[in-house]
Parts: sequence; structure tokens; C-alpha cells
Amino acid sequence: MNNTSDPNDLLTPSDAARVLGLSADSVRVLSDNGRLPAMRTVSGRRLFRRGDVDRLALQRAQNGASNGSRNGNGHANGNGNGTAQTEE
Repeated sequence: MNNTSDPNDLLTPSDAARVLGLSADSVRVLSDNGRLPAMRTVSGRRLFRRGDVDRLALQRAQNGASNGSRNGNGHANGNGNGTAQTEE
């Protein structure tokens, strides 16, 4: 059995969110902003190519490493998934 992912596999927003470490809503925002290409089904649901999701995940990982305290969405604060961060 082949365990490699085909870059043309299609992912739902929830699947893409799991790969990116974000919420499904954040994935939809990335799509709306043009950062993550999406296709639509006849019923209007978004689907993402695995290759596009993996490419964005790699970019986010590289940006996180090069920006120090910045998160993958380019903001110095917040966690990038639409939820507030609190300090304890």
C-alpha cells in the first residue's frame, strides 16, 4: 500500500486546517484573501489541493522560523487561528 500523498488530492477546509494547524474558519479567510487557492463544488463547498496546502504549510513554517516571535500569519501577537491569546 502506498502511503504518499498525491498533491492533487482534495481536502476539505477541516482537513486543510489540520495540516496547517489552524481553524477551518482561518483556512476560509486564507482562501478569501487569495493565499490558498480553492475550487468550489457544484453545491458551493470549497476544496483545496493537497499540494497547495502543503506549500502554504511549508511557507508558514519557514516564516515562523525566520520571524522569531511572529506567527505564520505575519502578526507579532495572536496565535493566527482566530482565538485570543492570554498570558498567565
